[in-house]
Amino acid sequence: MTDSTSDLRPELAAELGITVVPLFVNFGEQRYRDGVDLTRERFYELLRTEHELPTTTQPTAAMFDAAFREELSVGGVVVGIFISEKLSGTINAARAAAGNIGLGRIELVDSLTATAGLGMQAIHAAELARDGAEIDDVLTALHADRRAQHGYAALPDLSHAVRTGRIGKARAAIGTMLRIVPVLRLDRGEVEEEARVRTFERAQQTMIESTLRTIGDVERARIVVMHSHAPDLAVSVRERLRSRLSAEPAMLTIAEAGPTIAVHAGAGAVGIFSIAG
Repeated sequence: MTDSTSDLRPELAAELGITVVPLFVNFGEQRYRDGVDLTRERFYELLRTEHELPTTTQPTAAMFDAAFREELSVGGVVVGIFISEKLSGTINAARAAAGNIGLGRIELVDSLTATAGLGMQAIHAAELARDGAEIDDVLTALHADRRAQHGYAALPDLSHAVRTGRIGKARAAIGTMLRIVPVLRLDRGEVEEEARVRTFERAQQTMIESTLRTIGDVERARIVVMHSHAPDLAVSVRERLRSRLSAEPAMLTIAEAGPTIAVHAGAGAVGIFSIAG
């Protein structure tokens, strides 16, 4: 089980047997379940036309209660991998629900990341379970993934991140005046600054350089290039990264951020998430 900030394609989640609990995206008084009531296409349409910028809300404990009970009713064991506790209260809602269920085994893991970093962990756990791994082996693999993960992002427009508290207003104002673009890092559960550069182009290059320093054994590394409504940019970053690699990694793919992540990143952002080999 995971949450919708994992940005897993619905067909992939279904294929691997991953239950995705949605966060909420709020436009004014209207509340949408991410990926259920609100598609990516509809989200960007609303983002262009609505005067008020959207907000996000974590799932309720009742939603997790229902999801847990459904899985446990067929004799399963639940492994839940969720967005970093430092970025969302999602895992706390899951803990509250799990504490009230007196049957079965529920293991909850703070991924210490979000979007593709979280998605890769959920995929790894599901693949191991599908192949017959014991529950404790799955948990051991997830904790290894957490230690080996890195994520970098560049945002051409900082207004969304400022409004949602991901970047301080003073820092953003200075960056705008001096035309400085921050490269953000997410690998210890919260958003931190990796570097400050002068152009968005240079920010992309910095992400690539940072990724190359951290991926270890290239042939075992898993890498996802994320984007928010910028597919051509993602392809460009992927190919520039691929040209610098000494071998083909175990995974090098592209994924699009869903509405919950795009609320904070805005349109046109790009990132690289990896789990070192």
